[in-house]
Amino acid sequence: MEQIRGKRLALVTIGQAPRVDITPDMMRGFEDTYDITEFGALDGMTREEVAALAPKDGEERLVSRMVDGEEVVCSHAAIEARLADLFARIDADEFDAILMLCSGKLTEASHKLPVFSPYDTLNTEIAESRARGDVIGMISPLAEQMEKNESLFDKPEEARFAHVSPYGGGEFETVGEALNDTDVIIMNCMGFDSEMAAKVEKAAAVPTLTVRQIFMKHIERALSKDAAA
Repeated sequence: MEQIRGKRLALVTIGQAPRVDITPDMMRGFEDTYDITEFGALDGMTREEVAALAPKDGEERLVSRMVDGEEVVCSHAAIEARLADLFARIDADEFDAILMLCSGKLTEASHKLPVFSPYDTLNTEIAESRARGDVIGMISPLAEQMEKNESLFDKPEEARFAHVSPYGGGEFETVGEALNDTDVIIMNCMGFDSEMAAKVEKAAAVPTLTVRQIFMKHIERALSKDAAA
């Protein structure tokens, strides 16, 4: 991951900002060093307008959070279109880098500024685990997303899959028990936090990481390089 040059960071969620469930934890220790502004692909939208973005049969879907904490499920294509519009409004002269708060593959999330994506750091972590011969347990928010996660692996025996929502008081212990035959578990959504991971890890007796933790590890490295420069 390249060095983040400058102090002005735009944090972008596919839901509504601010992400009080992610940002304070993610940027802990950097609050006094970096100027953070949050943006959301669904900012300013009513529930009725967001409902119109719901996926149709066969469409890929993304799950996120409204500003009041409610879970929303939107079409991947609709979110991509909203992100393209949002990125066009982020002034490259006002920021030094963009940090995405979504672990999905977002092909329209491009900008003149450096864009740091959890999807990239997730794939790095998966590659390192596979190189060690680990069997990976992968948790996604929705059952419909498990097939997409399967595409991250070459062989069926490399991974096991389960799903639970980070926004609806899910049964994390049950999911953990289902993945107790793995070597490491990755919770693949930025909405999963360390408390949820602890519940899964205790039930599975398997080391468990959230994609947020994986992303933060790489982001902190990039931020620290900048702070030391």
